[in-house]
Amino acid sequence: MSVVQFSTRDTAENLRRELVEAVYNGHVRTGLDFHGEGPVEIDVALRGVGDVHIAFANTTPVTLVTPSDEEDLLYLSVAGGNGVHDARGEDLFIRPGDVNVMRRDRTTVTTVAERSSCLSIAIPRRLVADRISSSDNLLKTRSLRDPAAHLLNSYAVSLLHNHVDIPEADQAVFAAHLVDLAVLMLGAKRDSGQQARKNGVRAARLQAIKADIAAHLCDPRLSLEWLSRRRGISVPYVRALFYEEGTSFTGHVTAERLDHVHGLLADPGFRHHTIAAIALMVGFGDISWFNQVFRRRFQATPSDIRQSIVSN
Repeated sequence: MSVVQFSTRDTAENLRRELVEAVYNGHVRTGLDFHGEGPVEIDVALRGVGDVHIAFANTTPVTLVTPSDEEDLLYLSVAGGNGVHDARGEDLFIRPGDVNVMRRDRTTVTTVAERSSCLSIAIPRRLVADRISSSDNLLKTRSLRDPAAHLLNSYAVSLLHNHVDIPEADQAVFAAHLVDLAVLMLGAKRDSGQQARKNGVRAARLQAIKADIAAHLCDPRLSLEWLSRRRGISVPYVRALFYEEGTSFTGHVTAERLDHVHGLLADPGFRHHTIAAIALMVGFGDISWFNQVFRRRFQATPSDIRQSIVSN
């Protein structure tokens, strides 16, 4: 499934409430009551990955009334603002960065009194229940300062940011990684914890490293050692993550830079730049080597690519 996005900016004000409920109910069945006199403003991104569903919403103040669960799903929510949730028969005050499991054995009311965001991850309870040390763990509030919670959040967000359609055969792998990270955050049994660290944690760290590389692709400091220091993990560990995927850190960075150069050659805003200048800008220090690897990857020279785009 690809990412589904919805924004009220594209919708007439008198239709926004109804459409938001219709879209968000694809993730969790709930009623929404927006506060104040201003227009309803909400941006939503949704993605199903196998048995797991991810949703991110940035919204004006709202109250959500969620009925008791009929599908036995756990909803892990990462708060981006302040709010109140009656999860235990009493008010649970939510702060930015809090991670909670939404209680589903009865109707709950969540009030967000300010514009804020929320990431929600829906996981079938059967995939988690037998792997955590105690069901009481589901009632504990976590923080994104917790390493497992941070990895779960970043991995889920990366799946929403990646708009490429995930083949059905691969979705089970991504879903398993999300479940592993959730189990680790919720307090895994010993054997389950080992499995989660082996699979989910390594996958999430590799995803985070790749995102870091993409964000610093043109940074001359980008190197294996520099990235390892930023992520707080060892150089051999980073090497091993790429090796397990059948590539290397250098190979991945080179491929990403080549793709970036290819994109810039097609950008009219960079038409006045020489090919050598673009290559240097993206991080290639040796122009002769750049030309070799570019031709090997695209079966054409940079000049050929630029000329074909100009001709079209």
